[in-house]
Amino acid sequence: MDVLSLDQFGRLLIPKEIREQLGLTNTTQFTLVIQDGKLILEPLPQDSKVYYSGTALVVESEPIDNLETALEDLREERITEFIASSENPV
Repeated sequence: MDVLSLDQFGRLLIPKEIREQLGLTNTTQFTLVIQDGKLILEPLPQDSKVYYSGTALVVESEPIDNLETALEDLREERITEFIASSENPV
């Protein structure tokens, strides 16, 4: 169990290992509930950043799966499509 303390301004530092495990960043917002004399912090869902980079729509968010696996699946799909299109030219 981690022991935490408040600084002189009432701030509580959440250890890095816990922040990484929960995916918390310096922009994460929380709800605070007091229940049976305990503080309960719950991170609010973070909105994904969406913007245009040139003509491409970019969404910045945490990957929901293994990124390497997703990229490999996309590569294989494109290779399969390329092979199929070269075997059956229009």
